[in-house]
Amino acid sequence: MWFAVSQNTMMVANRLLVCIMEDENMRKSIENEQMSERSFLERIAKMYYVLGLTQKEIAEQLDIGRSSVARFLNEAREEGIVQFHIQSKTDNARKSDLEAKLVMQYKLKDAVVVKRHQGYSFETTVVNYLNSILPFQGSVGLSWGRTMYSVGQVMHLCEPRPQLKLVQLCGSAGTKENEIPASSLIQTWAYAIDAKPFFLPAPTIVESKEIRDVLLRDENIRNSYQEIRNVDIAIVGIGNTEPESTIVSSNFVKGLTSEKLKHKSVGDVNLHFFNENGDFTMPEISERVIGASPLDFMRIPTRVGMAYGENKRHAILGALKGRIVNILLTDEETAHLLVEE
Repeated sequence: MWFAVSQNTMMVANRLLVCIMEDENMRKSIENEQMSERSFLERIAKMYYVLGLTQKEIAEQLDIGRSSVARFLNEAREEGIVQFHIQSKTDNARKSDLEAKLVMQYKLKDAVVVKRHQGYSFETTVVNYLNSILPFQGSVGLSWGRTMYSVGQVMHLCEPRPQLKLVQLCGSAGTKENEIPASSLIQTWAYAIDAKPFFLPAPTIVESKEIRDVLLRDENIRNSYQEIRNVDIAIVGIGNTEPESTIVSSNFVKGLTSEKLKHKSVGDVNLHFFNENGDFTMPEISERVIGASPLDFMRIPTRVGMAYGENKRHAILGALKGRIVNILLTDEETAHLLVEE
């Protein structure tokens, strides 16, 4: 009896030992297979990224399909075998910590904060950024303003975009073109990057809504207005309501004074004025503007605002609070003021 039990125990122990050895062998086999797979992905990655072979050349050398090479390269990225770091030449000119705070605080898509105190050029830094986000096809809408015009002077630093449309978001300033560049701004930007300009052949603002409605029946103006509604990205300046602001000092809108504006507003985009919360407040002016209406503008997915300076602090703040712009291009001093809010 004792011998039988002992023999049974030995048989069970042997079976357990066999199972353990089989499990261990299976585990090692899986590890070897995984290691072999990783080594294979590493090999393909080195052939492509280090040796500079094409996917076709790799496929021929390894006797696999070209589509398989693309799939393996994608797996190598997903597994972390291949990792990318994009080094931007504008990194040194920007305050990344302030940019992150602005994005978080105002729920922005992105922000650019230029280190002005260290001698970096606002225009050049902004253009380098725009070169990274402007599409090569589609439509980009432009407003007016001196800052926008200054940036246009160095837009040649961008890559050419012959398939891109640059659309004028609001009409021309007429005799005030030197003070409020509108048509000339579109021309400058378009020439710099070899883009297609689309002008709005009409004044920016007229005496009444009725006149505006009549002008919008003109075929040329109507066609240009339709281009505005197809815009994917808008780049605009942000105006303020101070006496020295271009809108007020140029007497662009007759009878419009700083006092009248400040009663309801802190700033404007395309002559659409808004308050400290970003609510549009002066429809009696907006309805006379020929160009993108407040509703048209807010329907544009990406709205880039370009402004800086303590005198524009409240205007920028209102535009951020109302999400009138969702990407901000500004300088370090202004960013500090906005973060303090």
